[in-house]
Amino acid sequence: MSKPNPSSIQALRWVINVLTFLAMLASLAGIYETHFVGAGATFGTTGASLAIIAFAITSHLWIKSMACCMASCEK
Repeated sequence: MSKPNPSSIQALRWVINVLTFLAMLASLAGIYETHFVGAGATFGTTGASLAIIAFAITSHLWIKSMACCMASCEK
């Protein structure tokens, strides 16, 4: 087997970054939907707590993937 092309690896990393960014935006929209839409501002529900957890996880993954991508770009 031949080694993969470095530019294709870099392109794959950028695709992963875009997908994790979109997941982070979706979880941010979930926070808005569960906290502020409907009967006004509601806090403490299960859905709202899970939306915050989802946002924390996806933002962490996005930041980590961006740091990995930027570190490989500088090499």
